[in-house]
Amino acid sequence: MQKITLTVFSILFLGNMLTAQRTWSLEKCIQHVQQSNTTTMRYANLEVEKNKIVLERTEAERQPDLGFSTNLGLNLGRTIDPSTNEFGNASTLYNSFRLESNYTLYDGNQTKKRIEKSGLAVQSAQADADQLSKDLSLRVLQAYLTILMAEEQLSNAKKNLSQTESWLRQSKNLVNAGLQSSADLRNVEIQKARDEGKIIDRQNYLDRSYVALKLILELDPSLSLKIEKPKKVAQPDDSINKLSFKKIYSKALKTQPSVEGGELELKSIKLDKDIALAEKKPSVSLFGGIWSNYSSGITEFDDSNTFFDTIGTSYFVSIPGPDIDVPASQIVEVGGEVKNKKYFSQVGDNFGYGVGVNVYVPILDKKASKLNAEIAQVNYRQKQEENIQFKQQLRTDIQNAILDVQAAAKKLEAAEKTLTLLEASIVSMKNKLSLGNINAFEYKTILNDRDSAEIQLVLAKYEFILKKMIVEFYEGKKLRL
Repeated sequence: MQKITLTVFSILFLGNMLTAQRTWSLEKCIQHVQQSNTTTMRYANLEVEKNKIVLERTEAERQPDLGFSTNLGLNLGRTIDPSTNEFGNASTLYNSFRLESNYTLYDGNQTKKRIEKSGLAVQSAQADADQLSKDLSLRVLQAYLTILMAEEQLSNAKKNLSQTESWLRQSKNLVNAGLQSSADLRNVEIQKARDEGKIIDRQNYLDRSYVALKLILELDPSLSLKIEKPKKVAQPDDSINKLSFKKIYSKALKTQPSVEGGELELKSIKLDKDIALAEKKPSVSLFGGIWSNYSSGITEFDDSNTFFDTIGTSYFVSIPGPDIDVPASQIVEVGGEVKNKKYFSQVGDNFGYGVGVNVYVPILDKKASKLNAEIAQVNYRQKQEENIQFKQQLRTDIQNAILDVQAAAKKLEAAEKTLTLLEASIVSMKNKLSLGNINAFEYKTILNDRDSAEIQLVLAKYEFILKKMIVEFYEGKKLRL
């Protein structure tokens, strides 16, 4: 019994958890696209990571390098022995080793400028990623509001069908009482069929709106997802008519990452000119190394097997090897062995090292540095113009956003007034219909007008919300309902 209870509890708990996971608020949707959960953001963040690696590589150029090299070869015929630098006819086997290092003391500040440029590239890539994140959040907002609007339109369509069904029942009673004709009943039935068709269309629009949001979030389209409805939505107030273009534009210059990104790219291009000009400056580097080699052509005398005979005495000489002095006149024959010098003995004896300073002064470079500097200057001026155009477009977008939200507020007010008047007319017309003073066609006409007014009100409401939040987007505010 306890196991069954536990199992049921687990199923209910998991079911509730899955339901909670599938109900997403606007903040959760935006957070999802901003936290590298989409290919677009992952690509942008990888671009930042790549530029960080490039910066690290550029900074490493200041460090000295160190390299080891070795070679092994066989000389045949008359060649130069690399170990002795002498000509010989015998075949020799040679082997050399070299450990070298170089360190740049001065390069006209080229490395320093390249490091600075790489640092700007990291900041610029981050600014691009941040702007992409904000743009994606705006796309999520539009898709989210579209779903809310579609759900409200579907709800209105269902409400209208319910009212039409009530009207149909009333019409049947009136026809049975002889107060209305069968033609009036057919008009009501036609209205009911139209309301059912509208529900199908609105449901399809809602389903497609959810698919659009899932595509932005890069979720499986078959995933069961439900968005969270806000408890309260924004309404027009006096602040809408008091929006200041100068204040919003000033905030946008500070909060829109693309503005900062454009300035960073401008600084980066300016460094291209400095780097090109630095190529004409002299460079100074320090170098050093240690080396050794081996050659099979190098021999040594081995006196370990020396022998001699003596005959008479005249004077004494020293015999190589053991400390023995014998009379020279007594030496009849001395024997020894000549053989190749041992490998590690040669490597130890031929060990050498050296250090030095290298100075390079460029004289002619086929105008490369001069022309590269001129190209960089043109690129700099082009980027300046591009930044000016971007800011001009930003001004236009902000001014249009202000005008749009103010117009949307007026449109919403007019739509609310229209629907209120039509609702009042429907109450009056419904009373007349029950008394038989008007026919079904006249009542259907005002119902259709009411349906159109409801649609316009829903459109106007969510258009106002969207336009208002676009203004907040330029102000750098967090997008939330």
